Amino acid sequence: MDAMTATAILAEQLTARGLSVTKQDEGTLSVKNPLHFRLGETVTTGGDSYLTDYGYEIGQYGDEPATAGRIAFLLGVPVPSRQEVIP
Repeated sequence: MDAMTATAILAEQLTARGLSVTKQDEGTLSVKNPLHFRLGETVTTGGDSYLTDYGYEIGQYGDEPATAGRIAFLLGVPVPSRQEVIP
């Protein structure tokens, strides 16, 4: 999978979690919490992984759902539990 395809998948995953995503340049996403615009992160591609502004690896290509979950957690978006809702 190339960087463009991987970042497009990651952008979709982030949007599905309620984050605001802006594609900057090739392989770079600006991600913000829409309720708190001061909470944001620039995610870039490096090698076969995704990196934060500070150069920390936050996920791997091919594992976009888990990467999106980590970014959502980092930006304060509630992550739904996997517990079943009992009526």
